[in-house]
Amino acid sequence: MNSITTTSLTKRFGHLTAVDKLALSIVAGELFGLVGSDGAGKTTTLRMLTGVMDPSSGEARILGQTSTNLAPVRHQIGYMSQRFGLYPDLTVAENIRFYADLFDMTKAERSERTERLLAFSGLKPFSGRQAGRLSGGMKQKLGLCCALIHKPKLLLLDEPTNGVDPVSRRDFWRILMELKSEGVTIVVTTAYLDEAERCDRVGLLHNGRLLACGTPAELTGQGATSLEDLVIGMIGGDLSPPFSKGGKGGISLRQPKANPPQSPFSKGGGSEPPAVALDSLSKRFNDFTAVDRISLNVPAGQIFGFLGPNGAGKSTTIRMLCGILPPTSGSGTVAGFDIATQPERIKDNIGYMSQRFSLYEDLTVEENIAFYAGVYRLTPDKRRERTEWVIEMAGLTERRRSLAGELSGGWRQRLALGCAILHEPPIVFLDEPTSGVDPLSRRKFWELIYSLAAGGVTVFVTTHYMDEAEYCDRLALIYRGELIAVGTPQELKQERLVDGALPSLEDVFIGLIEERDRQENTEVM
Repeated sequence: MNSITTTSLTKRFGHLTAVDKLALSIVAGELFGLVGSDGAGKTTTLRMLTGVMDPSSGEARILGQTSTNLAPVRHQIGYMSQRFGLYPDLTVAENIRFYADLFDMTKAERSERTERLLAFSGLKPFSGRQAGRLSGGMKQKLGLCCALIHKPKLLLLDEPTNGVDPVSRRDFWRILMELKSEGVTIVVTTAYLDEAERCDRVGLLHNGRLLACGTPAELTGQGATSLEDLVIGMIGGDLSPPFSKGGKGGISLRQPKANPPQSPFSKGGGSEPPAVALDSLSKRFNDFTAVDRISLNVPAGQIFGFLGPNGAGKSTTIRMLCGILPPTSGSGTVAGFDIATQPERIKDNIGYMSQRFSLYEDLTVEENIAFYAGVYRLTPDKRRERTEWVIEMAGLTERRRSLAGELSGGWRQRLALGCAILHEPPIVFLDEPTSGVDPLSRRKFWELIYSLAAGGVTVFVTTHYMDEAEYCDRLALIYRGELIAVGTPQELKQERLVDGALPSLEDVFIGLIEERDRQENTEVM
């Protein structure tokens, strides 16, 4: 029996066809993945399947009912949107109770189900914590608990692990596999192709059309070496090596530069001091220590990756380095300026791209650039020169008068980078810049990072994608505010050989965290 059947399912917004004659069958108990580029129609498809949005034409049948009349089966459907639908001022337990009330669950049903979900998700110790104070990974798991409180037959998840660290992603998928074993049908959209490979079948959407559908083995058996290469190839991307010739999977990793060239953006000459130098840097918020005595040196011209689980202290560290937050103790310099006493000088000499891209959605591409050119006090001639450079770099020549909010994730990402480096800073801080962006856009973005580094710009980047971490010259892993590992990707893997074989960076990442947890548990005992 099919849980979902669509026939010529179509959704149009004015002249734009977001979903185009989609024909799809998903059997009961199947774990189905939906992948594709930004703006491919994935979210629109899920919204029609949940009845949130009516189709323009065609039909979708969900658990035997048409999507335009799901009332008879509404209690059998769970839906987790990208926005979670959580109430930040309510605790974990109160959020779950709210959703239980929506489905008119009895007190006995609610109590038994809540206890199971809290244990299931690992959130039981945090049941009294406000949702707004949870890490990204915890919020994702709470969102799933809220979607599962009424034990649905069908679960629809829209990029549920977007921006979540590898440890939380692994836990999340463990939960999904347990649900699948209980017979729940799951449809999940994802930007992580390693997640798509765990699905029973995968559908590839592009420009609203289903280009391919099958098991991961069937799809990669068509000549592609990986699902990522398949996706990039089918949506018209260039499969040639993006950074240099050769290398595993078409990507050759850049060798760390012993003596990076002086940045064409830097103002001085001769040998440069470290771009970032930290000594026992700490940040406390009342009784909570977010960053705990970090010491670190980053040479000029390096691509430096800063890794860690959600809530580990990455963003807090970057905000101190950017002169946004004052440190509680310790010291540090960025571009030669003291982070405690010269924050304004630091801001003049860095570029900063936050997780939210820092764009104004109701301004056009040109207006966003003009705003940042004013912030950086560029001269009129320089403003014109840099505006054209950003528009060409971001591939927005034909969209320069489009609103930023109308752009796909990849375009907005490149525009945000351009705005961050309008003033040609020697150091750029990128805080999870590719979170939730499709594989082709991520690859193009890293080409830009490499071009900056080739010119001597220091790039300090946080990421949850372990394939991106491989592209960095050096990496640091922060956990619970402490720095627990620093080295090149090769060095970190070499230190944790398994029977003479190099582990993946994800295995190294998870192994180091589990090892630290065991040490802390031993100390407590």
